[in-house]
Amino acid sequence: MFRKPCPAALGTAVALMLTLGLSACQADESAPAVSDSTAASSSASPSPSELSPEDEAIKQAKPLVQSFFQMKDESMQAPANFKYQWFGKVAIGSAENYLKKWHGESGEQGLHQVGATELVSVEVNEVDLTFKPKVTPPEIPFVEFTVCYDVADLDVVDKDGKSVVSADRKDRGVAQLGVANYEYPDGPWLVDIIEFPEGETC
Repeated sequence: MFRKPCPAALGTAVALMLTLGLSACQADESAPAVSDSTAASSSASPSPSELSPEDEAIKQAKPLVQSFFQMKDESMQAPANFKYQWFGKVAIGSAENYLKKWHGESGEQGLHQVGATELVSVEVNEVDLTFKPKVTPPEIPFVEFTVCYDVADLDVVDKDGKSVVSADRKDRGVAQLGVANYEYPDGPWLVDIIEFPEGETC
């Protein structure tokens, strides 16, 4: 379980990722305008339909989970046509490094993916909107998710079309993702950390 996003290199070997067999769109809503005459009452008594900052963060961060796995799939389905800079649309920090490493090392081995990852469930673990970018280490707003994913229909094959996925790979696994906003509240939410708890299934 991780706590605060902190960009770092991810040294996961391709062999481990083949065992796992793994492969965002983002809400953008402005706060409603408030007239001077109602500002005081509105700030004291929020409308029942108004989301709390935490719920708004979840609303904006959650779509990035699906987009992250979708981009991972797409980068491996046609690796020769994929550009590294596209990863920056959904990820930053160690999560972006993970995508680049997986794509680069798999490509060097002439591998590509058939099929896609299915997300079975996405659950919120924690929301922390503390924003202190100048402290050491910086404290950045993040939403932590636990994801149950299914790779039953996903295969990784070599240039001859032969599967290189371990025969004992489980169809389902668990991933933990931290989606962070380094320019809160107006910046983009991006997947900053991804971890795969060893041996966990769902």
